[in-house]
Amino acid sequence: MAGVAATGRRGTRRSPRGRAQARAHWRALPAAAACAPASLQPFLIEHGSLSELLRAHGRELRVLRLRQGLHAGPVGGSWAREVLLLLDGRPVVWARSVLPAQALRGPWRALRGFGTRPLGDWLFQRADVRRGPVELRRLGRADPAVRAAARALERAGLPPLPLGHAVPLWARRSAFVRRGCALWLIELFLPAAGGLRPGA
Repeated sequence: MAGVAATGRRGTRRSPRGRAQARAHWRALPAAAACAPASLQPFLIEHGSLSELLRAHGRELRVLRLRQGLHAGPVGGSWAREVLLLLDGRPVVWARSVLPAQALRGPWRALRGFGTRPLGDWLFQRADVRRGPVELRRLGRADPAVRAAARALERAGLPPLPLGHAVPLWARRSAFVRRGCALWLIELFLPAAGGLRPGA
């Protein structure tokens, strides 16, 4: 009935804001992918190297490194890297990787001063790196990752991110574990990713 808020299992009323928050949770594959646009599903469900998959859809994959370095924090700080992946000059993915700062002196020391090489190229060449479950989420325009991607495009002088309600913005996240220490990676698929075709 119009004008009536949704009701939960126990008869409690759930506000539109509450429904939006419920939709915002990360969800595990494969069930979560069924809700995503068909054009994005091959990228969202890929458990191997996203860089390799993107290369199969274009001629040149380039990494635009936006930020990389140490950040102070309450428990030893962290290391973070933020990049845009450009396929044939078009931004298709915004990505952010984070790990504890102390890991740069241990299993992840190769990432110190990591250049413009795709991180996936390095990760998937290491036999001792294990990837955890991949989770998906549709992000609203107020999400910090979406806002960070919009700022990144602006700083890079690239076309702005359309933030209308009709534009689906999907992201995935997972942890890569090496010698007991996890690196978390989030990848936000930009609108151009939905138009990619194999062999283009």
